[in-house]
Amino acid sequence: MDVHEAIEKRRTIRAFKQGVSEEQLRKLLLAGVKAPSGSNVQPWELIVIDDPKIIEQIAEYKYQQSLKMALDAMALNDPAVIEKIYTQTLETPLSTRMAERQKNAYRNCTVIAVCNKKGHGIGRKPWMNIENIASTWMCIENMALAATADGLGFQISILREEHKIAVEKLLGVPEDYELATMVMIGVPAEVPRKKEVGVARPDFSWLHRNKFGNKE
Repeated sequence: MDVHEAIEKRRTIRAFKQGVSEEQLRKLLLAGVKAPSGSNVQPWELIVIDDPKIIEQIAEYKYQQSLKMALDAMALNDPAVIEKIYTQTLETPLSTRMAERQKNAYRNCTVIAVCNKKGHGIGRKPWMNIENIASTWMCIENMALAATADGLGFQISILREEHKIAVEKLLGVPEDYELATMVMIGVPAEVPRKKEVGVARPDFSWLHRNKFGNKE
C-alpha cells in the first residue's frame, strides 16, 4: 500500500481483537520518529503500556472525562440544566454510551502514551511550545499511516485538564514533558464507521490564493 492509499484508507478504529506483536510495534514506532522536528530536537517520548491495571486506570480517566464533556455540552445548550443537576431534579440521567465506548477502546490493543517536551529546547521560552507540539503530532500521523498500510487499526485518545494531569502523574511524566495523546493500535474488530459528526468539505473549498478569502 503506498502512502496515498494509506491516507485515503485511514479511519479511526474503536474496537480491537488484539494488540500488535513486538516486531510490528517497533516498526511503527520507528516510522513515527522519522517525523521532522524544528532544529531536529526530536521532542517526543513514547511510553508503551502493558500493565493491565495502568491501562484500566487510564481508560477510567477517559470515561470520566467523556461524562464531563457530555455534561458540558448539555450546559452549553441549556444553562438551566446546571441548576437541575445541582438540585438533582434532572429528569433524564446523562447517557453513558459514548463514555463507555471511549473506555472500551482501550481493550485488546497495544497502548502507547505519546509525550512531547515543553518549550523548544534551544534556549527559547517554555511557552514557545508550538514547534514541539507540531512535530510530535507529525510523529503520531506517521504511526497512523504506517499502521493503516499494515492493515492495523489506530485510534488517538486525548485527555484534557484534570484527567490529563492525572494520567501524567500515573505515568511519571516529568515536569518538562506533557502528554500529547494516548494511542491505541491493534487488529481491527470492526469495519470503520462512517463519520458521525459533520460532513466532508468539498474538495478545495478550503483553498485560498495569496490571501485568505481569495478563492479560485
